[in-house]
Amino acid sequence: MEPRAISTPARPLSGEARSRLDYFDAGMALLAVEGVGGLTIARLCSALGVTKGSFYHHFRGVEDFRTQLLTHWAEDGARQVEAISAAVDDPVRRLRVLLEAGVALPHEAEAAIRAWSRRDHGAWLVRVAVDEARERIIGQAFVAAGIDPGQAEMYGRLAVATLIGGQHRGERTDRAGLRAMFAWMLQSALEQAGRSS
Repeated sequence: MEPRAISTPARPLSGEARSRLDYFDAGMALLAVEGVGGLTIARLCSALGVTKGSFYHHFRGVEDFRTQLLTHWAEDGARQVEAISAAVDDPVRRLRVLLEAGVALPHEAEAAIRAWSRRDHGAWLVRVAVDEARERIIGQAFVAAGIDPGQAEMYGRLAVATLIGGQHRGERTDRAGLRAMFAWMLQSALEQAGRSS
């Protein structure tokens, strides 16, 4: 079977002048299409139009790349959440923006990371840490919006479980459906707390 073409974000770089971020972008695109098996030096170099020497300029090997890709995924997500939390003062609006950020995630790549984590302990540890951080952050946002802390913790867990379920329902994540479920969850929580949206 011939490998499917992937699309990587366009960057104003050519040939050998690729950054680590270019490799991470290409890695996430490959994950979305081919899973962890697509994360080979040859596939990455082909996707970026570079030589293996360019790859080795940034990474010691494919395992080093995979480890750094997981770290980048976790840290980039954390930076985005921190930026949202700092930029949005209104707690209900912050919750809406955080949940919308969940809708916008690279779901197909994340589904591949989840599959990868079932057979790789390092990937498992990173994935669990990401899920737990998401649960905690969403739970804290529900508390800030006036939801009882015990219920807020459950809403945080429910939001992440909904996200994971949405990522695995079909070949592609139904973002509109996920958005509707998050909106319903937020509205239900606010009504239960006696708040209007």
